[in-house]
Amino acid sequence: MDNYIELKDVSFAYDSPENGEPSAVIKRLNLTIKKGDFVAVLGHNGCGKSTLAKLCNAIEVPQSGKVYVDGIDTSDEDRLFDIRQKVGMVFQNPDNQIVATIVEDDVAFGPENLGVEPAEIRKRVDEALKRVSMYDFRFSEPHKLSGGQKQRVAIAGIIAMQPECIILDEPTAMLDPKGRQEVMDTVKMLNRDYGITVVFITHYMDEAVKANRVIVMDDGNIILDGTPKQVFGHHDILKRVGLDIPEASQLASLLRKDGLKIKKDILDVDELYEEIVGILEDKS
Repeated sequence: MDNYIELKDVSFAYDSPENGEPSAVIKRLNLTIKKGDFVAVLGHNGCGKSTLAKLCNAIEVPQSGKVYVDGIDTSDEDRLFDIRQKVGMVFQNPDNQIVATIVEDDVAFGPENLGVEPAEIRKRVDEALKRVSMYDFRFSEPHKLSGGQKQRVAIAGIIAMQPECIILDEPTAMLDPKGRQEVMDTVKMLNRDYGITVVFITHYMDEAVKANRVIVMDDGNIILDGTPKQVFGHHDILKRVGLDIPEASQLASLLRKDGLKIKKDILDVDELYEEIVGILEDKS
């Protein structure tokens, strides 16, 4: 099945503590995510991004409509174990996901709860730590690691459970630029080299451009859906919902105003660098 996650006419509301009336955060939303996709989800706070993530992992179940993971209805309580094996979740704060005092024990925690044989757990832990370049830290204490390293350990813990899809809910929001880059490099590698489906929720435009598909949410609905170049070409819509264009795009725009003939669909620093080098070589 090509379609790995499907949301069909899904609505979801949280109970309001103020007046008791449910507050709708997802409104009759339809979405299909294909196996092997790398999808970035953007939107301002409260637009429904995190709720979408929880719906895709059966942490929440829609009040109306249906969510399917690899063909499994997430409202089927008898299949929750299967769904959680297929879709792993990485949250914003890595400290909230680390449960052990030694890195390799933390990564082993998930497979142990799945009832995996000890020899297989040993193999999975080593492989997972190597994938995220944290094998040399396997005997370290997590609290002594940097934020980016902690988040990579959290990702390794998910990988060790061998999911086919990983959903990351603003995993770099609490990290410095170096940590953010470490996490992004890891996520891109998992998608590119191992075919893991990735749903990456972020408020950083420069992270979203690394995906092959970008979704923009507003008020519980999807308002833009396409390749990064397609989505970030809608400057007016993005501005209306309080989002910026990537920093490289902003700089390219300023350079064009100064007379440099730089193309309009620049999205990242590497593209901009190559464009500027090309212009300088033509002038020399």
